[in-house]
Amino acid sequence: MRTTIHTIFATLLTGSLMLSSCDDYLNTLPSYSLVSDGAITTENDTKVAVNGLYEGLISAKGLYYYGTDFITRPEVGGDNIQTRMSGDRTENFYRFTDRQNNARESLWYVPYVVINRANVLLQAIDGGAVPMTDVTKNSKGEALAVRALAHFNLLITYGTPYQKDNGASLGVPVVTTVLDAAALPERFTVAQGYEAVLGDLNEALNYISEEKTYGHINIWGVKALMARVNLYKGDYEEAYKYAKDVIEHGGYSLVPNSEYVAMWGKRENSESIFDLDFSTTTYGGARELIGAVAAPKSYGAMVATDDFLNLLNEDQADVRLGLLIEDKEGKKRAVNKYPGLDGNVFVNNIRVIRLSDIYLIGAEAALRKNTPDQDLADEYLYQIRHRANSSNTKITATLDLVKKERRKELVMEGHRLYDILRVGDTVERKGGSHFLNGEDLIKVDWNDYRTIMPIPQAEIDANPKMIQNPSYK
Repeated sequence: MRTTIHTIFATLLTGSLMLSSCDDYLNTLPSYSLVSDGAITTENDTKVAVNGLYEGLISAKGLYYYGTDFITRPEVGGDNIQTRMSGDRTENFYRFTDRQNNARESLWYVPYVVINRANVLLQAIDGGAVPMTDVTKNSKGEALAVRALAHFNLLITYGTPYQKDNGASLGVPVVTTVLDAAALPERFTVAQGYEAVLGDLNEALNYISEEKTYGHINIWGVKALMARVNLYKGDYEEAYKYAKDVIEHGGYSLVPNSEYVAMWGKRENSESIFDLDFSTTTYGGARELIGAVAAPKSYGAMVATDDFLNLLNEDQADVRLGLLIEDKEGKKRAVNKYPGLDGNVFVNNIRVIRLSDIYLIGAEAALRKNTPDQDLADEYLYQIRHRANSSNTKITATLDLVKKERRKELVMEGHRLYDILRVGDTVERKGGSHFLNGEDLIKVDWNDYRTIMPIPQAEIDANPKMIQNPSYK
């Protein structure tokens, strides 16, 4: 049976599980099921349930979210990375050939699994089923933050970019309560979706801890996410404020130039604000994870475009050139950000929010806000460029320079297509290695309906109130 929001909520009424430990939860509970009502009664239960949220962000019911698809789609859909050859795992995303009847369900179904898990936990806490201890408060903060992240990711995948029409177009269903199996949720506007996301993040600040527990989001991760969401929204004052706060007070630091290439094969590093920790899960043999999809010794489906290689080679001393390795054809164009932990190419921790990203968000917001802060933009851009090449000196930051640096620094991390779309930019996929044809999206901007994913057929069939995105059929 294909999965829908309806079937996600239906499982709530049929399943039951008494929580005892994190391992029991992750090993016993099917990834597509939910913790049933009444199963969360202690502060330890809330910690176990929170672990289930992070597990869900990786995958659910064999559908890979941050595990693969949420990273690969915006990468091969942009201009930095392309699918290596026809028939490879990422071809649909590269050619924008997803339609209502064949769209991959992972980007729709899995976030709603996570959202409903968060709602079950929040209902238990807010309903008084769990004593309100410091542990419980932090669990509530994490649940609110993860729910916000899942809703935000749905918005940028299925909704028109906020800045195109100030959020007036349809976004996605915003689900903030535990719904019954008969529920038929309707789409909110993009603006309403952003309001809900920022509302959750603001509320999370009242509960979540500053403690740095690897693989978990903390107060600085929430503020970093607020910087990202506000950047997409075009509220540059808020993006600037939160990015500056994280950089100046969060206690994170950029990995030195000498350790940059090696850090990608390590579990954590000094600029990890929020990583998904694969090393504590049971995904060691999953051949559809991002590591296997990208690695030349496995599928090797993703390679750098000629355009990106030319960009990176503008500075022959750029440390990021050290990430390039030979692809399956012997060409040095695979970007090795997923080399595997302990030699296992299938296991790579996912950098959801890095300090590098926050520096670049801060630089862009400083330039775009009503009263620009040129000095701060210059400094933040310098920090990234200087880390890439210690010979780089401070220069006057411009939006074009910040955009260029985002391309270089955040390649293969799941940002590029969204960076293009959020401000109405256009990218031309050029160079001699593309296998696109005249029917594919060679130029990408927010006016083409194919840049927004279609809602899967199963959801349209199950919910008569669900409106499909324009032009899909």
